Amino acid sequence: MVEAGTTLGLAGGMYVKPGVEPTQLPSPPPPKLLGPFESLIRFSGLDCHKLRKESIGSVKGIISAVIALIVVLIMALKVFTYMEVQDRPFSIGWAESTVYAFMSMQALFSAFSIIYWTRENFVSQFEDTLARLRTMRLSTSLTIDDYTTFHRKAAVMVVPIFAVTLTSSFYSSITNRFQLNDNSTFYSESVVHQIAPFIDFIGCIASSIAVVMYVTVNTALNREIKHFNKELTNSARFQQLTLPQVLDNYSKRHSDLIQLTRFVNRHLTVYGAIVPSFSMIALVNAGYIVGGFQTGVDPVVRILLYGITFICMGITVAGLSPLAKVQNNIQETAEILMHDDVLQTCGDAKMHHTYRVTLDRCLHSNSKLSFLMAFPVDSNCFNRIMFIVPNISTAMILYRLSHPYL
Repeated sequence: MVEAGTTLGLAGGMYVKPGVEPTQLPSPPPPKLLGPFESLIRFSGLDCHKLRKESIGSVKGIISAVIALIVVLIMALKVFTYMEVQDRPFSIGWAESTVYAFMSMQALFSAFSIIYWTRENFVSQFEDTLARLRTMRLSTSLTIDDYTTFHRKAAVMVVPIFAVTLTSSFYSSITNRFQLNDNSTFYSESVVHQIAPFIDFIGCIASSIAVVMYVTVNTALNREIKHFNKELTNSARFQQLTLPQVLDNYSKRHSDLIQLTRFVNRHLTVYGAIVPSFSMIALVNAGYIVGGFQTGVDPVVRILLYGITFICMGITVAGLSPLAKVQNNIQETAEILMHDDVLQTCGDAKMHHTYRVTLDRCLHSNSKLSFLMAFPVDSNCFNRIMFIVPNISTAMILYRLSHPYL
């Protein structure tokens, strides 16, 4: 057992004296998580930070509200237009209109999410809380707070959203037909068809910003919990958790992390619980068209549908995978505590109580975001979804092959 008055076994650690609280690191400035994407939010027309109570009646607040309303109405118009396309179930026209309708709905709800997040000042509040948690670390880390590489990867990952969606939109406008469904003229004769590239460009911006904000916040949360687990593991290895000040500090810090997770989930529910379902439906139907209709499909359209499948899979994974990683890291905290035999056998009643409270917080706190408001997301849930969704396409393809006249 390590005595009080020793330095914790971490670089840049804190010095523990008898009866004295652990020395915290100096308070760093709040990390800027979004980096260059903050400018893109302002450009999108969906930045509604001026719609808070203190500024909603100002000129800027009114202008922000009007612009956001126009953007949402334009995107909603395309959704309703696609929904009005009629065709037989399981036919190629039915599947195609479903693909584009749910991609449009995904973009629309992404826009709603951005409006909500900016109005509630969600990211700034998260950054402030994260900065406070950083002061409770036992060691400094430059890489954990550096998001430069992450921003570059995010910029590259959103390029396919623009490339595939806009190419599909321009191709539809140039050929003057509703992609695969040549028998339907509802879409091709509507005004939406004429301005589809413009609407899709707005949708691409909304989809890209929303997925970047969503993944960035979850990535920052995951990094903080993972760093906490790293320090907890190191302290357990050197039997430092038997120091009352150290254990209390970890317990308080862990409580703040769980509260931050719940705060994040409350604000991300609009996106995480709904948007992946839209991308899944689009994914299923795009896969159905590609696999179920081997003839009569324009080669360009087939390539675009492969691209749409890739995009929808990416959005689905981006919506669910970070949530599963958060739960994995929370579960890892519990495993670290359960494997610390020295702490478990500690005779101090107060320390044992703190240990049990921290462990129970890991195991029983409601820190999961529920997909479709019904399925708490963890690794098992994520794996089931990733298994079931592609097989729905397979089942539809088999049904199509058994009914060749659809």
